[in-house]
Amino acid sequence: MTNGKVTVRTLSQLGMINAGQCVIPNQFYESGWGLWLPMPNVTLLPFLSYCIANNFNRTEIIRFLEMKNKPKSFIDFNSDFKREIELDDDYEMLYVREIEIKRRLEANGHQYPKNINDVLNLYISLGLAYEVNHLNVESYIDLIIRPLKKVDEILAVQ
Repeated sequence: MTNGKVTVRTLSQLGMINAGQCVIPNQFYESGWGLWLPMPNVTLLPFLSYCIANNFNRTEIIRFLEMKNKPKSFIDFNSDFKREIELDDDYEMLYVREIEIKRRLEANGHQYPKNINDVLNLYISLGLAYEVNHLNVESYIDLIIRPLKKVDEILAVQ
């Protein structure tokens, strides 16, 4: 535990995460994060947890997440997305979801992610993760497992 928080890195250091495993907060969906995080943050969460449990530094995490990232995970709201929407109803549902998430994030002073680095920064700015510099050489990210704040405590409904 770190300052009363249970984190992925702490659980890993205590040998409580098996090799090749990841840990996702039980409260992730109960607290509303599954509904109000951008899709890249939701889909990359297990991979982020895996990286942290395996003691990857920030650079290694970014490289790993870039390999695991699916094409079209990041929506370019400035592009002509309507053509893809016309071809696939799933894209339309995703687009509508992400537009509302982007609006709420921006209304609360956060940015919608455009790349993997932005995904990590959003976790940190929302208080779901934090970054630690180790000997001013490497930067590590840790994911909070418990306690996890509710989304409405961080992102006011507007």
